Amino acid sequence: MSARWTRRHLLHTGLSGLTLAGCGRVSSAYFGNTLPPERDILRVGNAAEPRSLDPHKVEGALGELNLCMALFDGLSEYHPRTLVPQPALALGWYPENQARRWIFKLRPGVRWNDGTACSAQDFVYSWRRALDPATGCPYANLLYYLKNGRAINEGKLPTAALGVSAPDPLTLRVEMEGPVAFFPLITSFFIFRPVPEQAIVAHGDEWTRPGKLVTNGAFTLAHHRPYDEIRLLRSPTYWDRSNVRLAEAVLLPIVEGAQNVNLYLTGELDVTVGGVLPRPLLPELRRYRDFRADGRFITYYLSFNCSRSPFDRSAVRTLLGSAIERDELARRYLKGDAVAATSFIPPGIPGYTSPGSAPASPPRRSFLERFTIHCANREPDRTVAAVLQSRWKQQLGAAPQVSTEELQTFLARIRRHDYDVAVTRWGGDYLDPTTFLDLYDGLAPKNYPGWDDSLYRQLLAVARREGDPQQRYHLLARAEARLLAEAPIWPLFHTGLEYLQKPWLTGWEPNLQDLHPLKYVAIDRSWHSPFNASSG
Repeated sequence: MSARWTRRHLLHTGLSGLTLAGCGRVSSAYFGNTLPPERDILRVGNAAEPRSLDPHKVEGALGELNLCMALFDGLSEYHPRTLVPQPALALGWYPENQARRWIFKLRPGVRWNDGTACSAQDFVYSWRRALDPATGCPYANLLYYLKNGRAINEGKLPTAALGVSAPDPLTLRVEMEGPVAFFPLITSFFIFRPVPEQAIVAHGDEWTRPGKLVTNGAFTLAHHRPYDEIRLLRSPTYWDRSNVRLAEAVLLPIVEGAQNVNLYLTGELDVTVGGVLPRPLLPELRRYRDFRADGRFITYYLSFNCSRSPFDRSAVRTLLGSAIERDELARRYLKGDAVAATSFIPPGIPGYTSPGSAPASPPRRSFLERFTIHCANREPDRTVAAVLQSRWKQQLGAAPQVSTEELQTFLARIRRHDYDVAVTRWGGDYLDPTTFLDLYDGLAPKNYPGWDDSLYRQLLAVARREGDPQQRYHLLARAEARLLAEAPIWPLFHTGLEYLQKPWLTGWEPNLQDLHPLKYVAIDRSWHSPFNASSG
């Protein structure tokens, strides 16, 4: 029986088989097979199939982020545990004019894997491309900190007006809209990593296909079979190749929790990305030493389509939200480490305190209009939608339908505002309130409710120019309070991400955002279980 047949067979194994095979193993300290592999090949349960391998097209799912980090190097790279940016293509950086300008000095000798030199001009091209409205970049709003970034993305200025320049091949000058002292903290994020102009010009939209994809990261693309697997190889041209321990990484697009756990149990997977384990089994899986849980920097929330009646009225949105018992949802149904959310921004940002929302009064009227709750076909999204359907029927007399769709189909739906109410989530990309609040700054690419509020936009604009950190946080807290009061979204709970990881896998470190650069990951073949009990 081939490994490939085994994987396809196990992908269709149900949850009942999983419970019998996995959670009855009470004598073992580890849930999965713990024999280290003979070769330096990592196998990752990577959740949903990526929307694209183009960093300017991806939606930001964890599997997409880890893939982009493997293929493309940026000015800096995340430390695997602290996420503090480490020098990568930039040897160093410094601010000028009270952080209204940043200068990055680049590493000499860096090349794309086609042999072309990677220079400061690649960043100029890439950031202009990300902001070009024709690109349709979902994360373009992160570049609004750059001078003229927003005006360019809204089609009011040409891309050449962007405040970024390359005085020489190894110097990148970045002009900001205002003082942005934290800018280096976000340069590791994938949207700031350069893309190869030469490949995009030569191949157009086909540039991300195997044989055409040009990368400058620790890995190159060997092949990509959509909805089957993505195979990466260590790049022979990477500037830091001597410190990359993995020879190969295989990323499997597995969404179902039972499938992830079965493949991990039998040794077909070495690690799963966070958030794909079956919620009913989390209490049992916690007993094993290869269970992991990263910190709570994710908010699950409802998105209301503010362009569609009756959800264009704040009173209706508040009525539906106030009927939800968030504590019960978190404690009774979700089984993991979820905590009820009264704020959009999770705790954990040093110095920032969310205003929180006032305790909701029990609804005093019914809501009999027909509507649909949309969600991605994954957990806990399906559970949340089912609980809300029941709750709204009990409290309001409503009879909403539930519609589940494959993740990319669901995201495409809410992007085009073709929904009523959606179960959505957001995990912060960096430790600043704007990683959440910027989502609703006017018609930003990820403003799925289509909510546009002049006071909210004004507060964010003033905060963007504010140099005093304490006053800036005060302005951002006022903006969050406005968001909660108008209720285009309704926070449900904050959560972390649970996953399984082989004990011999090093460099895949727990961190607040569940980001794992593969360049740091290695297989420790000297590992052996310190326990006498069977380990699989």
